[in-house]
Amino acid sequence: MLRVVYIELWRILRALTRYPLELLGGVLGAVVVFALFFSGARYLAGPALFGERLEALVVSLIAWSLAFSLLSQIASNISEEALAGLLEQLALTRPGLLGVVLVRALLSLLQVGLLIIPVILAILLSSGARLDFPPLALLPLGTLALGGLGLGLVLGGLALIHKRVGQLLGLLQFLFLGLFLVRFEALAWPWNSLGYLLPLTPSVGALRLLLGSGEAPGWDLLVLAGVNALVYLALGLGFFRRALRRVRRQGTLGTY
Repeated sequence: MLRVVYIELWRILRALTRYPLELLGGVLGAVVVFALFFSGARYLAGPALFGERLEALVVSLIAWSLAFSLLSQIASNISEEALAGLLEQLALTRPGLLGVVLVRALLSLLQVGLLIIPVILAILLSSGARLDFPPLALLPLGTLALGGLGLGLVLGGLALIHKRVGQLLGLLQFLFLGLFLVRFEALAWPWNSLGYLLPLTPSVGALRLLLGSGEAPGWDLLVLAGVNALVYLALGLGFFRRALRRVRRQGTLGTY
């Protein structure tokens, strides 16, 4: 397994250096979008548009950028490997297709973490928000990554079956943006409780309290974020295994 980690890490580094324009274009595209969003909103509605909600909005956008980058990695990689005709070779490796996918997903945390830094800086500079980053924020960030991995495995299972899921990823991008912008903690009962059953919402709520308001969330919220992430991770693992068994039984793993 360590050899697989080494090979995949080397593959990621080679891809980043081999296609610098694609890397630079992705980062600049995200930076320009957020800069234009905040600049346009302030120009049209004045500097008091967001008011006290500015930090909460910025945290939601940062969490959305991080989570969607993570959960779209698996499906995108599987679609690329299916197009290249390499899925069968990956399935025949010693760790198996699921093992390779998990190794790539874990290594993508490092890749996404590095690429998201300029995006976060662009959001902070263009919005004028001031955020604190206490060490406790690592807990909801970790649960956010675990939940994103689980949802990514669900999308990866769909990519195994249908091969092309680009339009679905585009739809989910806006769906999760709307989901992350809702402050479930400010809603009346029972919606404030039911909202935390949705994927990743407890982690985003804890991040809003920590980074946006400077308040320490209760341990009940942090535990709920952990349980939420583990449930969706287990759901993703189960769905991916079922999808892999299905395409093997149908003989469609290597077809595109």
